[in-house]
Amino acid sequence: MQGPDAAKVQQDEVLSLCVIKTWQAHTATLSDMDAQNNYLVTCGWSTRPHGAPALESFAKVYDLRKLEQLPPIPFQGGAAYVQMHPKLSTTSIVGSMIGQLQVVDLMNPNTSDLRQASLGSLMTGLTLAPSGAAWALADQSNLVQIWGNARSKVHFAESAAATEFADEAIPMPRMAIDSDEPLNTIGMPFYRERLLSAWPEDPVTEVGFLPPKIDPDIIMRMTPASVGFRAPNLKKTLRNQAMKLRIVDSSGTAIAAPKFLSERARDSSDDPDNGRRISDAEAFSDAALAGSTKADVPVMYRLMEIKYSRYGVDDFDFG
Repeated sequence: MQGPDAAKVQQDEVLSLCVIKTWQAHTATLSDMDAQNNYLVTCGWSTRPHGAPALESFAKVYDLRKLEQLPPIPFQGGAAYVQMHPKLSTTSIVGSMIGQLQVVDLMNPNTSDLRQASLGSLMTGLTLAPSGAAWALADQSNLVQIWGNARSKVHFAESAAATEFADEAIPMPRMAIDSDEPLNTIGMPFYRERLLSAWPEDPVTEVGFLPPKIDPDIIMRMTPASVGFRAPNLKKTLRNQAMKLRIVDSSGTAIAAPKFLSERARDSSDDPDNGRRISDAEAFSDAALAGSTKADVPVMYRLMEIKYSRYGVDDFDFG
């Protein structure tokens, strides 16, 4: 990101992410920034009238609580890196690319402690230990210098902490989907809501219906045209009007629960026209779904209600 927008500092509200305050910190781009408590320090590049951008000789300081800019920190070497002290809330360390370091108090930027690191190349990074007792410098030669207080003994861990990586995703087993593979081996995830595949039975789309055959009288009266053939309209409908030819048979019998043998015997004794007994297969051959069923659940997944009779298993018709 280039231009003035690349050097802006924007303070947002944590919960709503609304912009609270925006500062134009530098004229080119930001180089480094760090915050501690209510203070923010930035380093960046500035544009020149003729030439490439250069590091600014000031480190900008902002008060995040009062939403105002404080007096900047002068740094003649070109402020490239900045770190706030973890223990001293108003103390910061500013570094340049040539290894110049300056420890300064934000409340009194005119008093500072200046140091010079002997680096073999340009400095590429500056960081402080969480205890504040030491800081490390990195250069372009991939060397790291550790600085600390000579009066106090600086302690370092003998072995580095293990790097935390994201958990690796468990690969799913590969399986062939063909006619010989049972579908129950695929499995289903746990769900609490209705699945998208459970389509209702009302919006049924008719597909695969063959178009009606052309009337032979129309074929006999066809004459060649510039594109295809043309014939007079012999129908009673309009030219662009289509007729629904599929007949929906809604006269079927609604599905009813089968009766026990004892109930059928009692009904047949009351019926004067007692004929042969109709089996369940014949009764359900032309049956349609009743309106009292749950239309939102497919038929194959509906709960089967088992009815019991006082005569036991012998009262069921398994024919």
